[in-house]
Amino acid sequence: MTRTLRVVALTLGAVALAACGSLLTTVDGSGAHYGLLRGTVTRASGGPVANAAVGVSCVGTTNEPFGLTVDADATGKFQTNVNAPSIFPPLSGPSYTCRVLTPYTGVPLAEKSITILVSTSANARPVTEVSLVVP
Repeated sequence: MTRTLRVVALTLGAVALAACGSLLTTVDGSGAHYGLLRGTVTRASGGPVANAAVGVSCVGTTNEPFGLTVDADATGKFQTNVNAPSIFPPLSGPSYTCRVLTPYTGVPLAEKSITILVSTSANARPVTEVSLVVP
């Protein structure tokens, strides 16, 4: 009887470890995709555009757009996570075709079309960099 209890305890311990291990994985199984976008907003003269309002609009295989906004800091630098839900499947790569612009309200002073690479792992986000130059 003691041996049976030890085997059951070891088996339950292995199951618990396996379950904990699966909780530590960064692939969430939701079909979401993750990326990191960072960049700068500068003037044509070279100076930073402090607190620039940056907008990002992306499309994948369905051509249904999703977007996000981020504000640059005092030095014109910005960084934001790109978290695309599974309802927005990416293009092959996997990636999204995106338009980055500033400001994101009104008429943009600067815009650029880019490809943002993504991963199914929230902790292994590919980094995409972009520079926007306003007149």
